[in-house]
Amino acid sequence: MSFGSNIKRLRSAAGVRTQRELADRLGVPQPQVSDWENDRHTILETGTLLRLAKALRCSVDQLLTGVDPDYDRVREATMAIPGGVSTRIDLVGGTAADIPVVAEGDVAPVPITWRGAEPKPPAILLRLPRPGDLDDPDAYGVVVRTDAMIPAHRPRTIAIVAPGRRFEDGDEVYAQLASGERAIRLVTKTSGAYLLQPYNHAFPARLVKRRDVHALHVIVYSRRREL
Repeated sequence: MSFGSNIKRLRSAAGVRTQRELADRLGVPQPQVSDWENDRHTILETGTLLRLAKALRCSVDQLLTGVDPDYDRVREATMAIPGGVSTRIDLVGGTAADIPVVAEGDVAPVPITWRGAEPKPPAILLRLPRPGDLDDPDAYGVVVRTDAMIPAHRPRTIAIVAPGRRFEDGDEVYAQLASGERAIRLVTKTSGAYLLQPYNHAFPARLVKRRDVHALHVIVYSRRREL
């Protein structure tokens, strides 16, 4: 299956009847959607993939599975074993497994400036091989625990985070707050605060003062492979 045929299939499944309707949702020209669906472009950059997945109410995994070799290597790397997950992943395609993965709710496994007591170091559940386009040396993964970000991030899937990337309004981030809460959310800047929103409306949105936010790390990949 090609990337373009994936988009067509997922657009139909989402009830988006025309390329024009999808283009309007994304704020792009209709011919650009036509180019995507007819495979006149290679795989899109990560930010566009995330926007496309949100518009089609699907995961990035559904867009890329079977299309992008680097993404497939990351997707297949995680191994489930009785009693938990492996603490080591063998080399995949010659790429070192150097991306640590923690559970949602745990502190990120990278340096962060904290005000107050330093949190307990996180438990590293496993390590993943690095996708070919991910050059952030501090990249890490987060195992999703809740339903708050369905359909983009389901429980027991992994979100891969690039803390070195500057976030923009509407980005998915791993938010780490002074209160001790740490969760995956959509972020929007407001005057002196950040609005942190879930996809699932059963979970409340929160307005958090900037001084109460320790870190907002951008999510660049989403995997549906369950742990």
